[in-house]
Order: sequence, then C-alpha cells, then structure tokens
Amino acid sequence: MFEAEQRHLEQRISEFLNQQGLPTPEQFAWTPLPFSGEWGISLPIFPLAAQEARISGRKINVQERAHELASALIAYLGKTPGFSRLEAVRGHLNFYYSPAEFSQKVIDTVLAMGEKFGKGTSKDQRVMVEFSNPNTHKAFHVGHLRSAILGDTLCRILSSAGYSVVRANYIGDIGLHVIKWLWNYQKYHANETPPEDIIRWLGDLYAEAVRRLENQPELENEVRQLYSRWDQRDPEIVALWQKTRQWSFEGFEKIYARLGITFDRVYANSEAEHPGKATVQELIEKKIAVDERPDGPVIVKIDELLGLDKEKYRVLVILRSDNTALYATEDLALAKIKFT
Repeated sequence: MFEAEQRHLEQRISEFLNQQGLPTPEQFAWTPLPFSGEWGISLPIFPLAAQEARISGRKINVQERAHELASALIAYLGKTPGFSRLEAVRGHLNFYYSPAEFSQKVIDTVLAMGEKFGKGTSKDQRVMVEFSNPNTHKAFHVGHLRSAILGDTLCRILSSAGYSVVRANYIGDIGLHVIKWLWNYQKYHANETPPEDIIRWLGDLYAEAVRRLENQPELENEVRQLYSRWDQRDPEIVALWQKTRQWSFEGFEKIYARLGITFDRVYANSEAEHPGKATVQELIEKKIAVDERPDGPVIVKIDELLGLDKEKYRVLVILRSDNTALYATEDLALAKIKFT
C-alpha cells in the first residue's frame, strides 16, 4: 500500500539531486523506522555525501554534508502526501506515515472491493497453522482462547489470500498434569461424572490436585507410582484416562462450536509419546544425545554439537531420568507425524 508514496518520494528526491548537480542513486536504501507509536521509513544520506566528495575531489566532512543535504531535502519536499511529518536526524531522512490518510485509503478500498477485498488467486501452496493447543483434564484458559481466535483469524486470511490451509490442533492429553488429575480423581472423586460445565469442573479438580500436593508433598510418591503405571500401560489406568480424556474433548467441542472454529487435523501428544522415545533412542545411538540415566536425563548439548565457543542454545532435555516423556520428547515425533 505504501509503494506509490515511496516511488513519489524517490522521484522528488531525484529531481532535487539533479537540480543540485548531484548523482542519483541507482537504488534507494530505504529501511523501516523502529515502531514507537508511528510507522515510517528512513533513508540514509551519507552515501550521497560520500559520493559527492569522491566526484568533486574536494575534502568534505561527510557527516556534516549529509545533514545539510537532509535538511535541504526536507525544505524542498515540503508537505508530502501520505506522510504526517518529515525530519532530518544525524544524516538520515525520516518519513512518518499519516495514519489518517492510510486508514481512509484502506476503508475506501474495502468499500470499493466489497467481498473481493483481500482475496487472492490460488497460490498452489499448502500451509499448516497449528493453534489453540489446550490440555485435557485442565481449564480452557484465556491463553487457549487467544490462540484459538488468532489462529482462526490467520487461517481465514491465508485462505482468502489463495493458500490451501490445514487447520491443526495439538492437544496435550498426557503428561504430569494429567497424572495428577487422574490421581486426585481416583483417590477422592471416584465414579463422579462431569456436570454441564465440563471444562470448569475438570479445571477445578486439577486445581484441587495441585493444592493437595502442595499441602501434602509426601503424596507426590503416589503420583509417581501412578505415572509409572501409565508408562507401563496398566489397563485400569489407560481405561480411566480414555474415559476422562473424552470428557475434555466434549468440552472443547462445545467451546469451538460456540466460536465457529473447526480443525482439519487434531494431534495429541499421547500419539507422539512412544515415537518420540524411539527418536530419542536414535539420537543416543547416533551420539547426538547423551544418556545420563538413571542419575540424570537424556540431553542434547546443542552448543557443543554446533561447535560454538560461547553459550547460546545450551542443553535440551529430551527424556526424563525415569524414562517418562517431556514435551520435547513428543515434539521430536510430532514434526515427523505432521508430514506423513
């Protein structure tokens, strides 16, 4: 939208340079101004001053000459369409866009084009947008809502622009949070069924589990034992997990239906757990990962692998010392699953 205004500026600046007998640059080196309440673009004048010094053969203070040229250009350009103000700062010309003019231009364009506004021809490209990503057995909080709305909006924009969009949701349906919920439910709420507001009830039980464990840390051992039973796929725990997980799914469906949001693919971190562990083993065998079990986790020393002298990426933990998976474990497999 700013291309026409930028070309007009370049034309006026070239006119000024011709009048002054100065060379016109083959290409203008525009850079965006850091946003500080106003949008704008900047043009360095130092290259023009330096080129003038080379051509004339005279000794010129480039910094002072750049500032002189920038100030002279502002006087020459005067009020410039599309820009609220111009300024010369340390040998740079800064142009600030006029929000009122461009807002009006957008509104006029939308009204003129109607439903065609923003529509693009087919790009013959497929794009996956992963968004929302709630956790089962917990509340659907404002962060998930924000992600859901932003993700859906982005999908609509990309689709209108001509892309083939794959809407993906990656649900956290297993992990320490789920095990804590299952422990609390099994121990204190066995056989209870959710009320109409499923998600709130699930979130309340999770919060209750956290409080119990904070007040009685000795109960953590029971949670670890339950996690071990899950890891060994104890039929009783798997059945309880499947039943209670479905409650979360039903709650999510109600929320998404109310928001008018749909998904083409729904992934769950439980389906990536075992493939993730297999990938961890591959990384160990290839000496990419370091196995410190049982005293420590499985880690990847990223900086060392990249041959970096200074610490930058540090160390990535990809499996706990007790062999239970982390999000990083599952993400290794998810990257593969998405492309199969």
